[in-house]
Amino acid sequence: MIKDKCKNINRFLINKSIEDFSQKVDHGENVLDIGAGSGHYRSFFRKNNYLAIDIGLEQSTTQGLDVVGDICFLPFKDSSFKNALCIEVLEHVWDSRQLFQEFNRVLESNGKLLLTVPLCFGEHMQPYDFYRYTRFSLTKLLETHGFKIIKINPRGGYFALLGYLISKIPDQIMKSENINSLLKKSLRRILRILLTYILTPLFLKLDYADTTKSFTLGYICEAKKVFSLHSGKRA
Repeated sequence: MIKDKCKNINRFLINKSIEDFSQKVDHGENVLDIGAGSGHYRSFFRKNNYLAIDIGLEQSTTQGLDVVGDICFLPFKDSSFKNALCIEVLEHVWDSRQLFQEFNRVLESNGKLLLTVPLCFGEHMQPYDFYRYTRFSLTKLLETHGFKIIKINPRGGYFALLGYLISKIPDQIMKSENINSLLKKSLRRILRILLTYILTPLFLKLDYADTTKSFTLGYICEAKKVFSLHSGKRA
């Protein structure tokens, strides 16, 4: 657990948020994973009716998906789900307002949404990486689309961000085309010990000192549907 946390604090915090969310979902309730990749988070919802949907851009096959489709036009009836999650997806959606309308439409009254987004994070899944969202833009988007914020928390602060960047140095070394392959492997092994497993834990322990956490890997947000855009009725 500690080793995984130091090697990728970002992924550790995301998985922890999903685990916490899953424990609040009652046995047998349905859960829609929007932009599910290959259904990465199915194991967190073994007690539930988990449904994964994505268009299939991230992986070479659609294995692991229950439905292949455009998440901005979900092929489900209104108020079909009690719970939904959308993990590290929003930055890849060109028309975010359309997606938020779909969040509202497919969730039932008081339905819960777990949403995570990156902030201080490199480009990924090119060329489908379009935006970065602050806690303020997330709050505005959710509230104007019929949701009430339950909580919105940063994924660590300045020192956690530094720890993450330092832990990734060995991986960046491996990507270099200017270093001999044998040398790269030796460097990665040495740097993994020095940076990832010795220095990174020190930065993670320092993170308590950052009280504002405006420099962060991203945000974890939980919200519930309190207003139906379609019917105009409050939950």
